[in-house]
Amino acid sequence: MKKELSVFDIGILGDLDATGIAEKIRQKEFTAQEVLDCVKKRVEISNPDLKAAVSSNYELNKIKTEGVFAGVPMFIKDLINVKGFPNRMGSAAIPDNIQKKDDKVIAQILATGCHVVGKSATSEYGFLPSCETYVNGATQNPHKFGYSTGGSSGGAGALVAAGVVPIAHTMDGGGSTRIPASCCGLIGLKPSRGRDIESPTKKLPLDIVNHGIVSRTVRDTANYYHATERFYKAPKLPEIGLVQNPSKKRLKIAVFTQAPTGIECHDDVKEVVLNAGKICKNLGHEVEYISNPFSDPVVLDFLTYYSMLAWGTNNLGKIINNKGFKKKKGELFTRELSAYFSKLAFLYPGAIKRLKKQVPKEYKKLTNKYDILLSPTLAAPVPEIGYFGTEVTLFSMVMRLNNYVSYTTIQNATGSPAITLPMGRCKNGLPIGPQFATKIGGEKMLLELAFELEESGVFVM
Repeated sequence: MKKELSVFDIGILGDLDATGIAEKIRQKEFTAQEVLDCVKKRVEISNPDLKAAVSSNYELNKIKTEGVFAGVPMFIKDLINVKGFPNRMGSAAIPDNIQKKDDKVIAQILATGCHVVGKSATSEYGFLPSCETYVNGATQNPHKFGYSTGGSSGGAGALVAAGVVPIAHTMDGGGSTRIPASCCGLIGLKPSRGRDIESPTKKLPLDIVNHGIVSRTVRDTANYYHATERFYKAPKLPEIGLVQNPSKKRLKIAVFTQAPTGIECHDDVKEVVLNAGKICKNLGHEVEYISNPFSDPVVLDFLTYYSMLAWGTNNLGKIINNKGFKKKKGELFTRELSAYFSKLAFLYPGAIKRLKKQVPKEYKKLTNKYDILLSPTLAAPVPEIGYFGTEVTLFSMVMRLNNYVSYTTIQNATGSPAITLPMGRCKNGLPIGPQFATKIGGEKMLLELAFELEESGVFVM
C-alpha cells in the first residue's frame, strides 16, 4: 500500500486554489477545458488508491463562464440528487439509478460558477465520521494511507487534500464538514442554520444539516459563501458579505479542551488547541481558559436523535429514498442503530426538548459573554481505517463515537456556525484542526479571524 498520495504535480494547475484557477481562466492563461482535462487526469491517477470519487462524468455539464469559480470542476457529496449522476448515499441498499433532476440546493452551489463533474464518497447516509462502506470501500487519507479521512464528507476531504480539486462540496449534520477538514488538513466552515435555500432536515424535529465546502485557502471559503449568498440571502440572518481581510477588532475567546462528559481530549489534540489559544493571544485577542460549558446529556441526546434518523432511513427507505431500496444490504451500524431506537424511544421527547431549547439557551448565554469558542474539533487524533469500519458492532461503535465526536454536534443542535482550521499535527504526522465557533450569524467574524491566522503563517497543511 502507498504511504501517501499527492497529484499537485500532475498537469497545469499546480497547487492553485479555486479563486486562482478561475482568475487564470479569465486572464486566458489556460482554458476551462484544459482545467477539466487536468482534473480528469488527476482523478484517473489518484482514485484507484484514494477511493474518494464514487462517480464522474466530465462531459455531462456545460462549463460556466460566469461566477467567482467559473471553470472550476466540483465534486458533490453523494448524499443529494444531481441530475445525470447516481445518488447512492454511500449505501449498497440503494441502487445506482441515474437522477433525473437536481435538488434545489444545487442551483445555489452552482451560483459560484463551478460545474459538477462527479460525486464524492460519504459514509452510509452520512452517519459516521469516516468513509468506509460496503459499496465504495475505504477512502484513504492522502497524508497517510491506512488512516481515515474523517467523515462523513471524507471523499471531499481526500480529493482536496490530495490536490485533485481545489474545493469540494460537503454536508454537515454532526461535524461532517469540520471533521474531514481536521483529519485532512483543510479549512471547513459549517454555516448558520438558514444559510441554505434548502435543508434535507428542515421538516424534521431538529434541523441539523448545512451545505458547505472544504478548501485549502480562506479566500476560497469566503468567496464560496459570498457567491452563494448573492444567489440566496437568508432572510433572518445578518449578511456575510465579501470577506477579504482580517478585522482590526480584538475578540474575547474562550478556550476549552474537555468534552461535555468532562473527559480531556488526547494530549496531541490538547497541545494543538492550547497552542491555537496562545497564537490568538499573541495576536492581541483576549483569551480565557474555561471548562467545557455544555452538559453531559448532549452526547446521548444527539445519539438518540440519530437513532431515530436511522430507524426512519431503514424502515421508510422505499418511500424517502428509492423504490429499489433493500435494507438488508445496508451496513451493520445502520441496521443495529435503527433497531436500538425502540429501546431509546422513551428518551426521545426529552432529548429533542433539550437539543431544541436547553442547549441553544446555554449556547446563547455563552456567546453573549465570548465572541469565539475555541475547542478541539475531535477528541483524538485521526484513527486507522477499520476503527469506524463496516463490521464494528453498535456497542463498540457508540463507545468509539463518544470518545471521538463530542465537540462538533453542539453547533448542529444550536444552528450556529463553526470553522475548523489546519493548525497542527499529531505525533504520527497527521493533521489536527481546532474548531472556532461563534453565535448564529457570525460567519463574517469567523472568516476574518481565519484570514488573520492564515496571514500569520500558522496553518499546517
